[in-house]
Amino acid sequence: MSIRSRRRGDRQEVARLAWPLSIGMLSFSLMGLVDTLLMGRVGTVAQAGVGLGATVCFALAGFFRGFASGPQSLVAAGDGAGDRARVRRAGTAGLIFGLIGGLLLMVLTWWVGAYALGPMADDPSVVAEAGPYVRIRALAMPIGILAWGLMCGLQGLGDTRTRMWASLAGNAVNIGLDLILIFGLGPIPALGAVGAAWATNAGIAASGLVLAVVWLKRFGRPVRPGREVLASGARIGLPAGLQWAQGGFAFGAMTMILARVGPVHLAANQIVLNIVSLSFLPGYALSEAAGVLVGRYLGAGRRAGAARSVRSARQIAWVVMGLCGLVFVAFGEPIAGLFTADEAVRALSAELLVFAAMLQLFDAAAMVHLGSLRGAGDTRFTLLVGLGGSWGLLVPLSVALGYAAGWGAVGAWTALCVEVAFLALVTAPRVAGLGQGRVGRMDLLLGA
Repeated sequence: MSIRSRRRGDRQEVARLAWPLSIGMLSFSLMGLVDTLLMGRVGTVAQAGVGLGATVCFALAGFFRGFASGPQSLVAAGDGAGDRARVRRAGTAGLIFGLIGGLLLMVLTWWVGAYALGPMADDPSVVAEAGPYVRIRALAMPIGILAWGLMCGLQGLGDTRTRMWASLAGNAVNIGLDLILIFGLGPIPALGAVGAAWATNAGIAASGLVLAVVWLKRFGRPVRPGREVLASGARIGLPAGLQWAQGGFAFGAMTMILARVGPVHLAANQIVLNIVSLSFLPGYALSEAAGVLVGRYLGAGRRAGAARSVRSARQIAWVVMGLCGLVFVAFGEPIAGLFTADEAVRALSAELLVFAAMLQLFDAAAMVHLGSLRGAGDTRFTLLVGLGGSWGLLVPLSVALGYAAGWGAVGAWTALCVEVAFLALVTAPRVAGLGQGRVGRMDLLLGA
């Protein structure tokens, strides 16, 4: 669809891109969750092993997904400028980044599954379940990151619905095979954690197949991207990947700090993170939609449309996440009670949900700002800001308040509130520069 036929960054346009992303991301997140839930029928040790393995696989993939997303901004800007040749070159660059990154990730994941899981769990039986799961999941990493590159290319064209359908197809395959391979059926033996891994791999392959078919229809045959496109995509994708990775490590550090405080604080923290993820997904979808539109309007030379896209996404995110915050405050204890029967954990979870409510509006703004700046190719700035927030505020304050001062999870969430507020406030002036011509790496988006 030509950019001239669209409204220039209004709330309707943003919402049209964002709602399929929300469903797609929710479906993608459920793939690992379904494995963990079904393994609970096998046994606690098996469930813990698959849960650990799924977490490890997700964390290791962060950098490579961020790196493979770099050409998305080039696709969006080229499409906005009407430069079909650049769109095809940038789309192909995403495939190259995805394939190379996936192969590297496969080796890394297999090594972690074979040699590095021991320190992550005290119980050797949990490691015994997680190891084979991670090593089998490693085999599908090239397909998974290649599929991520396909998906980012389509998103750059404004096609967010294919991601939704691909994720739903992958989940259908994963769930169907989970029931057969985990528990066995007829001549097929019960494989437990190994079966869960193979089912997830099949789901990833199904998602990738859907994305590949649509990508070929939209982009045509892959072409030589050229040195400039590869370099520009890498200069956007490398900081984005590093930002994803460092954010994951920072949250891991916060979790390790709480593990030293006590199991009640660790359990409450995990419960609240799961609850808050329901408000995080639409916020992140809106940030992705804003990033796509910013890139496209900058490519079309319409900075006012780029600035309006940011404002529209931020407004919708404030409403959606603000309402979630009200629910957290009003119904915190009953919601927490759905996850645990332990009174101490439930009470602490309800207290943490108040902190979660406090950060909703800041988090909405921070996510939209960061996504918009990534769409403009300004990923070096987002990396520096992310490093400052994570390692200058979140981790040190979690140590000081959560561990040294003895506040536990309350201290960690106080630190999280400070970090999110910092990100929202520091990125606001930078985002304002999109409409004023001060921000936007046009040399990367459209070529020097």
